[in-house]
Amino acid sequence: MIKREFIKTLAAASAATFMNPMVASSRMIASDSNAKKKVLMLGGRGFIGPSIVKVFLNAGFHVTLLNRGKTNATLFNDLPVIICDREKENREGYKKIDKKYRETYWDIVIDTWQKSPKAVSDFLDEFKGSIGHYHYISTMSVYDKWDSKFIEETAALNPLPSFPETISTDFRYAIRKTLCEEAIRERMANYTIYRSHGMKDFRVTRPHDPNAEPFWPVRFNRGGEILLPDIADHHIQVTDVQSLSNFILHCAESGTYGAYNVAYHPTPFKDFVSSLISATGMPDKLHWIDGDFLITNELIPYKIVPLWKPEPKGSYYFNVQKAVSAGLVNRPMVDMVTDQLNGYKSRHPNDDVRFGEIMEGKKLKYYSMEKERDIIKKWVTKRG
Repeated sequence: MIKREFIKTLAAASAATFMNPMVASSRMIASDSNAKKKVLMLGGRGFIGPSIVKVFLNAGFHVTLLNRGKTNATLFNDLPVIICDREKENREGYKKIDKKYRETYWDIVIDTWQKSPKAVSDFLDEFKGSIGHYHYISTMSVYDKWDSKFIEETAALNPLPSFPETISTDFRYAIRKTLCEEAIRERMANYTIYRSHGMKDFRVTRPHDPNAEPFWPVRFNRGGEILLPDIADHHIQVTDVQSLSNFILHCAESGTYGAYNVAYHPTPFKDFVSSLISATGMPDKLHWIDGDFLITNELIPYKIVPLWKPEPKGSYYFNVQKAVSAGLVNRPMVDMVTDQLNGYKSRHPNDDVRFGEIMEGKKLKYYSMEKERDIIKKWVTKRG
């Protein structure tokens, strides 16, 4: 409660700072300048898209969406939308775009694409000469080797096959993202690439998919006796979507270019647990259970127990200092957890997601509370 009250006090102090007339005046000037700039958001209605759209709207930019008009079609229905299917061969999806949009100079383009790399190269070829600053949300998976801690942006990327000549998703996610980066570097001078790491948002990619729900915030919200992995030097690292969105805005406003690892600094798991407690309240009891014992009882790192990934060595240890020096500000982790939990509650007001059990005809990820109780009982008995 003390930590929560401190955060509230800090927020109030920040709000008071923005009431300063000098500060307010400078923000109005920035907003006036931004209003003259045109942003083209590719997608914008799914997963991280809405968060990005909102920060640019709040900063006074003129935002247009480009998408198929199918995902969350009523979201941002007051914004102009260019209907375009990027997955059509030979750029067929672009042929019906209105002339006024083809002749528009887009100061900022933001792209989150993760499917066919050819869709990215097609867009850049189609809008050649009409883009001021291109922003692409990529992933830490573009790095070839994760065998050392604190990998920087200059590390070797995945070796690549020949660039695909057709729209296809034949390659695995990491290779598709690396190919997309290659297409951007070959076609754009002014670009910013954001390499994320396990993005956490209060939204989910598939709103009706319980497998996309956040395990740890939900588990702590339910309280009771909670099992936790007791691992030496256990760190986690994730990307907070709101912090990422704010950084994209900062890079757009400041003309910051290049590639950046964007995530929290490597965070001790116990600090993450403190954030969970601050967001949900203290559970009845925490059982810190030896990792080998958990594995023996089928609670496998990463596959079954989220945010526990001992191998490869670089997992959850990427160097984010370049982004921090460039202006990335990661908000308190408790804020991210709170947003995740509030999002879950809005989707599941009856708290009906049952991890590790059968739901809607399929078994959900992670492990059930029944399994958890069984392992806690075995652990307590083992320790006498």
